[in-house]
Amino acid sequence: GPTLLDRIDNFKPPKRELEKPFRFCVSDVYKGMGAGINVTGKLEAGKLQNGDKVVVMPAGEQGLVKALSIHDEPVQLACAGDHVTLTLTGLDMMHVGVGSVLCPPSSPIKCTMKLKARILVFNIRVPITKGFMVLFHYKTLNEPATIHRLCSVLHKSTGEVLQKKPRCLTKNSNAEVVIHTFKPVCVELYKDYKDLGRFMLRYGGETIAAGVVTEIL
Repeated sequence: GPTLLDRIDNFKPPKRELEKPFRFCVSDVYKGMGAGINVTGKLEAGKLQNGDKVVVMPAGEQGLVKALSIHDEPVQLACAGDHVTLTLTGLDMMHVGVGSVLCPPSSPIKCTMKLKARILVFNIRVPITKGFMVLFHYKTLNEPATIHRLCSVLHKSTGEVLQKKPRCLTKNSNAEVVIHTFKPVCVELYKDYKDLGRFMLRYGGETIAAGVVTEIL
């Protein structure tokens, strides 16, 4: 059969969402030596270059990209998939934090405290019921949330509704639920931006479910 190196050589690179409006997820913020503030993170979609205007969501404040660097090397352009450090001007540090998303002012990411999602429940010890408290883990963000409504239990393969309004979700369930977060979070629909439509639910230090955003309410 083929060798390991042959298999590695035949891997197809992941598709990058280059043509979509840029989405930059912030993982750290700090004050640099010069003017402006520095933010590090991953460019999840689109392209970003010097001079671009950005809006920070969910704060809604605008700023300007003064400089970009990748692995401490200055660059003029960054593309989806790159881990980048940006120097931003015109912004107060209080408006940017871990979990913020930078976008074009003409096409900001959606912010919500209520979303509908399809989740796959893992091997949990405590059944998930209405009002269950979880940690909504999304990219660089960890936000307290509740399971507001259990809509239905779904067939794992076909997505067919097996049971409407279940009383609880047990291990290995596939279900549609409504989630309420305590503060606004920036999310995209899975069908529009796959990487920005995925999340995890955590409870008691363990990951109890993985999900995709199907509707922003």
